[in-house]
Amino acid sequence: MKKIRLLQSVFVLLMMGLLGALPVQAHPVDAKAIEAVGGNSLANHHIVLQETDSDLQRQTLVLNVVSNLLKAYGDNVDIEVVAFGPGISMLFANNEHAKRIESMAQQGVRFSACMNSLEKATERLGYEPKLNPVAKKVPAGIVRIIDLVDAGYILVRP
Repeated sequence: MKKIRLLQSVFVLLMMGLLGALPVQAHPVDAKAIEAVGGNSLANHHIVLQETDSDLQRQTLVLNVVSNLLKAYGDNVDIEVVAFGPGISMLFANNEHAKRIESMAQQGVRFSACMNSLEKATERLGYEPKLNPVAKKVPAGIVRIIDLVDAGYILVRP
């Protein structure tokens, strides 16, 4: 009985050692899925940030997170910000963050604007607000996020 337990312990320790020696990737990347959603399959990190708040301080927080990711990972990060609900105002052309958003877009960050939310904003305002020229229109923000997560992106909601 003692021999069996000793052998089991040795086997478990041996397996732990073998498995521990193998490299483990936290989030396996499917290059075709990343490319299918318009992402950069060469990046090691794929992040989607959700913006659903019209408050400028909350929008600043999201953009600060983007900035921190760019500083930490440089060209090794693929980032998309998806704005919907009240957060669609972040991607209005007259938003106070417009120049910062355009600068981030030049660094490869993508910005998606929910068309459902834009329709609701148009009804509420009485006119269709002009979008930041770097914003890409998507039919539904939440669907875009789900598609990105399904492709392997990590969802961050600051």
